[in-house]
Amino acid sequence: MNIDVNRSAKAYSKEIIKIEAPVTAVFKLVSEINNWSRWQTGVAKANLQGEPIAGKSFTWKTGGVKIVSTLHTVEPFTEIGWTGKFWWITATHNWYLRDEKNGNCQVTVEESLHGFLSGLMKRSLREGMIKNLHELKMAAEML
Repeated sequence: MNIDVNRSAKAYSKEIIKIEAPVTAVFKLVSEINNWSRWQTGVAKANLQGEPIAGKSFTWKTGGVKIVSTLHTVEPFTEIGWTGKFWWITATHNWYLRDEKNGNCQVTVEESLHGFLSGLMKRSLREGMIKNLHELKMAAEML
């Protein structure tokens, strides 16, 4: 990963899920940013012009908040990560995908939030990540 999360941040979460789908399908869902709203109920819309490559910025809207994010890592079928800023908070969000060799995929997601009052978001961060992983699992297993 080009930028690691801050594991000692006041708002940090790491979640893992096994998905009964190939890593290629899971990576496609995560990396096709313009389609996030199709499988993530918390995303109203997302817009990336062109292909997902490191250094490229995109906008998305969740919970009524518009976020500008920049991809910092895009390694097909293994890693994708971005940073983003909303209000006075900076986020680092990283996905790790591991091919289980049996046609399944293990997904690990980590996120840290920094900034004034970010510690108040610890619980909602964790709950949102768990929900997001279950939505990813559902979408990938239906492909």
